[in-house]
Amino acid sequence: MANKVVAIGASAGGLEPLRELLRELPPNFAAAIIVAVHSGPESRLKNTLDLFSDISLEICHAESGIEPTPGVVYVVPGAKHVLLSHGRLEISDLVRDSGFRPSIDALFMTLATEYRDNAIAVVLSGTLNDGMRGAQVLYDLGGITLVQDPEDAKFASMPQSVVQANHPVEIISAKQIGRWLVESVGTTDLEA
Repeated sequence: MANKVVAIGASAGGLEPLRELLRELPPNFAAAIIVAVHSGPESRLKNTLDLFSDISLEICHAESGIEPTPGVVYVVPGAKHVLLSHGRLEISDLVRDSGFRPSIDALFMTLATEYRDNAIAVVLSGTLNDGMRGAQVLYDLGGITLVQDPEDAKFASMPQSVVQANHPVEIISAKQIGRWLVESVGTTDLEA
């Protein structure tokens, strides 16, 4: 089981800040990363991230049964949800009380219960308020939330909802979030 896990949630306008954040992370980043971006079943997010030569981390599809590994980005399949249970990813079609796919709230809530003070949630550009309730649960269980500055986001309502309702540790640009993660989480002993 990874020591720390970073869950990144985004929606409309989230691809560019996601790229800005990920390209700051070295291949020996000491936490696993789970990326959930609102999308339909035809999502090609993993393929798109693979095309960016400035991202040095390994990028995989999230699959049930996988134990998150530091330095690996797990991309949630389109129109699915990912939950954490007993230190492993679980892909689900059903999350009640959420119209969003994938549900960032469900990801953050299960991350909080599994990893508590080793959980880090990141909210990037998007519309509406997915991630707000999950960030609150994460805060209550000792985790950390970072939010893209709403003024820096193409669509501000998702990060703004977390700022207004919860307790983010930082409200900064996506690039600064990446740098904050490297400084705070660190790297493994492997060469960068």
